[in-house]
Amino acid sequence: MRKHFESNPWFFPLPVLIIGTYDENGKADAMNAAWGGLYDRDKVVLCLSAGHKTTKNIKAKGAFTVSFADAAHVVEADYVGLVSANQEPDKLAKAGLHTTRSEAVDAPLIDEFPVALECRLLKVNEDGNIIGQIVSISADER
Repeated sequence: MRKHFESNPWFFPLPVLIIGTYDENGKADAMNAAWGGLYDRDKVVLCLSAGHKTTKNIKAKGAFTVSFADAAHVVEADYVGLVSANQEPDKLAKAGLHTTRSEAVDAPLIDEFPVALECRLLKVNEDGNIIGQIVSISADER
């Protein structure tokens, strides 16, 4: 037997999305984004509030990465979602995460996460949502 629901924007389960950016000084940052997904075949949408350091970084640099956290790094992924870079500038180091510069966009790849979408900012729409063009997808060969 199935239970039916009215129309809702449900798309579950979603991967845990970790957004990687550089600030104006080139310091890497990451946050766990609760709301985001595919916008089109080759685009992503992120629903981030304007007060996030990540939002400011994306607007300043015009680029970001979207990594998919894995079960082996659930604690680290949780940490970057609970702690704000506005208050803790060294949160990546405190989370025990390491980065490598993307070859495709001006944003960091998080070494511990196996897959990343490397994105260029297309626009911030009227609702404040960030729309990014997927420029490259990288995956750890392991």
